[in-house]
Amino acid sequence: MSRFDAVILCGGAGQRLGGVDKPLQPLAGQLLFERVLLRLAPQVAGLVVSVNRNAAQYAAYGLAVVDDGRHAGRGPLAGVAAGLEAAGSDRVLIVPGDAPLLPDDLVVRLDEARQRAGAAIACVDDGHGPQPLCCLIERSLRDDLARYLDDGGSTPREWQARHSVVSVRFADWPRWGWSVNTPEEWQDAELRLSDLLTITE
Repeated sequence: MSRFDAVILCGGAGQRLGGVDKPLQPLAGQLLFERVLLRLAPQVAGLVVSVNRNAAQYAAYGLAVVDDGRHAGRGPLAGVAAGLEAAGSDRVLIVPGDAPLLPDDLVVRLDEARQRAGAAIACVDDGHGPQPLCCLIERSLRDDLARYLDDGGSTPREWQARHSVVSVRFADWPRWGWSVNTPEEWQDAELRLSDLLTITE
């Protein structure tokens, strides 16, 4: 059994996609949120979903659901803070809810790198730069994160820079698998997923 809980960030406004709740939209015949769950659930012990709307739809999956609480409106770090409070493991995996194709060994590779470096945070580098909202974090940092937000901070990279961080390169993984933000990225991910399904059938 994995030693890690995971927090799925589903609180984005989806503005570049017309304001939709992205994880609850169908992508290549399946809800994007369900695609995240399928790749993530085998890797972790427990799951927490951080949301700002449609809480009942996410709760229908039998998962713990939290909102941003007093940090509402402060961006994705508010969801990270709420998720860290709700999680039960010493180290917590954070992933975006709009990731079409997460690696099967995401947790293992992040934790191995974290241990080698003695770092508090292990962050994905997709081969083009960091993905600060896809990372493994020491849960003990939750109080520091809350203070950072209380003091007006809101930038994931700025907060992470306050701590020891190791970047873990996933250049072998398709860049489109980490997130979809625009109609063009959505269409591209749908085509690529459809191609993968055709190959595996």
